[in-house]
Amino acid sequence: MSFVFIRKRSKNYIVYLEYKDLDSGKKKQKNMGSYDKKRDANKRATELKDSIYNDDFLTPNKMILEEFLADFLEKYKENLSITTYNCYKRIITKYIVPMIGKIKLEDLKPLHIQNYVDDLVGILSPQTIKIHINILNLALKRAYRLKLIRENIIDCIEIPRAKKFKNNIYDQEKMIKLLNICKDTELQLPIFLASGLGLRISEILGLTWDNIDFNNNTITVNKITARSNGEVILKDPKTESSIRTISSPKEIMDMLKDYKKKYIELKLKGLIKTEKNLIFFDKNNKPIAQDVISKKFSRLLNDNDLPHIRFHDLRHSHVTLLINSKVPIRVISERVGHSNINTTLNTYSHVLKEMDKEASDKISESLFKLG
Repeated sequence: MSFVFIRKRSKNYIVYLEYKDLDSGKKKQKNMGSYDKKRDANKRATELKDSIYNDDFLTPNKMILEEFLADFLEKYKENLSITTYNCYKRIITKYIVPMIGKIKLEDLKPLHIQNYVDDLVGILSPQTIKIHINILNLALKRAYRLKLIRENIIDCIEIPRAKKFKNNIYDQEKMIKLLNICKDTELQLPIFLASGLGLRISEILGLTWDNIDFNNNTITVNKITARSNGEVILKDPKTESSIRTISSPKEIMDMLKDYKKKYIELKLKGLIKTEKNLIFFDKNNKPIAQDVISKKFSRLLNDNDLPHIRFHDLRHSHVTLLINSKVPIRVISERVGHSNINTTLNTYSHVLKEMDKEASDKISESLFKLG
């Protein structure tokens, strides 16, 4: 890829274009102008950056997808969270570049992308493949706007459908059994928060004591845990709708009160030294990784002969119970932090279909079986 920089020589500011020679593979520099004033040099550098994809520097028939993706990711970095950036970078490095990265942009066809997607089916989940497609979509839309490719080829790609969860939830009976089994274990509070409030595992592990309002019986979600470069960090939620304050059942608030009493006792004894006021933390007083809880939850289910579900499915079970209890969809959507009501409707469409059948049966009983 090409880069523009300014270097001061004597009294002048010189604008350089650095690029990679495709024949030799070596980096070369080209003097693009000398200026007395730095602002003039900056103006020239800006013009070059804006036109860096023009035929004078990088023509489509010379640029390969790998080069373009590297430049795209660096320029798009400011729009991504650190975890999403690392995820995109890993996918580009591990999958996209080895499989299709050497194809010239002008030669890139929908068939290349479709074959790439088809090769991943059965290896990665449909949800993960959609992330790959999203990366390519963002990058190639930019390439299309810059006229590096003749068509927006992602529009032609057939995306694998994700299977909607249907059986991976607990009904009321199984939920009550799980809540009884987890009592007095280290997973009790996380399980109660997931099943009683519908919180995501990242939201639970991101809770701090200032998120708990014992006077109003509410819990505020305003940060989550995420893994970045091997370290678990706290970060802002992905969407604004995920930041929310929700009412909590009295039973969970009482549990939190008891948990805080033990927390304060241990802190006074110097056994807890977490600076982030975390409710859940590891032996090093750091945020807990999500997979740690997931593995412990799986073992708990196996040890007690309960059907296997993911920890995240407790959230699905929570929403399903609310729907079956006739709680308005808009209330449920806001409670679980969905970006809009359509997300809730689409995710739990099968539950709503069952309720539609129930509504039909009730109309039948109310109107047509009276005579």
